[in-house]
Amino acid sequence: MLRPMESLRGLRPTVGWFGPLVLGGYFAWQFKAIVAPVRDDIVWAAAVAASVAIVSIVRRRGPSAVELMALEVLAATLVADVQYSANDALRDLRLYLDAGREFLAGGSAYTTVALHAYPADSSDLPFLYAPPALPLFGLLSALPFPIVAALWVGGSVAAVLVALRAFGLSWAWAAVSLLWYPLEQGLFTGNVAAPSLLLLGVAVALPATLPLGALLKPQNAIVAAWLIRQRAWRPLVWGVAAVVAVIALTLPLTGVWRWEEWVRSLIAYQLSEQNLHGLYGVGLARYLPLPIFIAIAVGVTLMALAATGRIGLARLGLASVVASPSLWSHGFVIGIPAFLMLRASWFWLVVGLLCVGGFPGPQVALLIAVLCWVVPGLRRDVPEADGLHPLGEAATPWLAVRAP
Repeated sequence: MLRPMESLRGLRPTVGWFGPLVLGGYFAWQFKAIVAPVRDDIVWAAAVAASVAIVSIVRRRGPSAVELMALEVLAATLVADVQYSANDALRDLRLYLDAGREFLAGGSAYTTVALHAYPADSSDLPFLYAPPALPLFGLLSALPFPIVAALWVGGSVAAVLVALRAFGLSWAWAAVSLLWYPLEQGLFTGNVAAPSLLLLGVAVALPATLPLGALLKPQNAIVAAWLIRQRAWRPLVWGVAAVVAVIALTLPLTGVWRWEEWVRSLIAYQLSEQNLHGLYGVGLARYLPLPIFIAIAVGVTLMALAATGRIGLARLGLASVVASPSLWSHGFVIGIPAFLMLRASWFWLVVGLLCVGGFPGPQVALLIAVLCWVVPGLRRDVPEADGLHPLGEAATPWLAVRAP
């Protein structure tokens, strides 16, 4: 009799034409809202039909199941980009700059009381980043906004492209990937997801940069645990020293009291999430009791730590996504290396479910990506019979990157 884990290792689940049906039904359901002059689900269906017709005419044959899934995802992400990027551009960047102005004026920049109602402007949401970020945003806030916006967006696009190229994507795949809704939203809102992705992208070549990610988002510390798993003590020491140096250099500017305010603001935000569940985004903490969420986050992180090398790094990136109590679409980008390890059909299913953020798509997508760790049949084989994968002939991310 096979043990349960041995049975899982023997599984080789396939998607086939069931994949396009699942994605089609999911997208039609998500795009059912009416937006003048026509419904989004009709626009999406028309875009898919047109792309299928063009592919069939040019190639003189219809698309395969995987190719159809890719066309569905491309159409869906374009509809989502237009639907959710019509206004409120760079709202996260404006929030950062507002905090910077408050810092320059001698204020706290942190919200230490719980919210009971959503602010009228999303750029008025609480600023949650650690005090060392305040001098930078203070400096940027003193510049004309068009200049700051151009520098920030241009730098973010460059950061994303460098990361995607490091993962193993060609220039063409990297450019098209900028349209994927989570990446597009990170760029559109001006979120720090782009520099976080850059640190992950260069982690194999420059591992000492990983601890710096914790200054951007605390959950990035999970990814930095890869250095401990690899016993890369020298990069770990250099990385921690860099974090300490940043804190020490900015402490005379921020003062100790702002660190106290920051901790209080994080506690207040947790209370705000309990009052306003929408602040959770699509994070698991929104749907599960806190003890269960913590147990899942710890369990997934421990599972990720079981692997070493590039595979372990990719898994820890995904673990940091699962462990994020507040999770928005741009937060999925740290899971890109883990998604790239899926077989083509499962890859397109996962990125499709993530490009429209409604429940239960993102949760199912993350579950599939984690199951890949214990069900090898979900993982990418090279060469693949069903093809059309962003990594081309590579089996895992970072294969072309030489470790120091």
